[in-house]
Amino acid sequence: MNEILARPQTVRPYDLPLQADIDLARHAERFLYHEAHLLDGYKLLDWMELITPDIDYRMPIRNIIDNMDIDAAFSDRAFHMVEDYESLAARMVRFQSGLAWSEKPPSRVRRHVSNIRVDPPNGDDLQVQSYLLFHWGRDEMSEILSAERRDVLRMIDGRLYLARRLVLLDHVSIPIPNLSVVL
Repeated sequence: MNEILARPQTVRPYDLPLQADIDLARHAERFLYHEAHLLDGYKLLDWMELITPDIDYRMPIRNIIDNMDIDAAFSDRAFHMVEDYESLAARMVRFQSGLAWSEKPPSRVRRHVSNIRVDPPNGDDLQVQSYLLFHWGRDEMSEILSAERRDVLRMIDGRLYLARRLVLLDHVSIPIPNLSVVL
């Protein structure tokens, strides 16, 4: 332990994690920015065109833990959201219909996507991690949610589609009155 605290005489070499090639990483980054643009603009049916029929969208509940094991901080049995294509489609159609009373008036939302990391591809799938700051506002209320997203983007005919999303909130309880939007 003392050798870690002692001032080193030289810098120590380190390796960065492997990443996808720059063109593929940029493609994934542009996909996430486009997705945020569609969701922020309530172009929800257009967003549905970006997901695969076998989409698995999950937001587990965060547990309070005593150590730094981030993966252990999330429940594998309790979720704020567990969605598939059909449930997401029903949600988006309901919003577009004007019958979603939880969104009357519509929330003011903004997604800030950052720290995008793209692993080398595994077949047609890309593992993509990103950070999300989500601003939510309605009337005089305003809140910010912070999360890490772990996505699988699938390349089909030269285009990326969202196949899996795991949203890991930094919050133990969600500070907004309802979670009617996808992150």
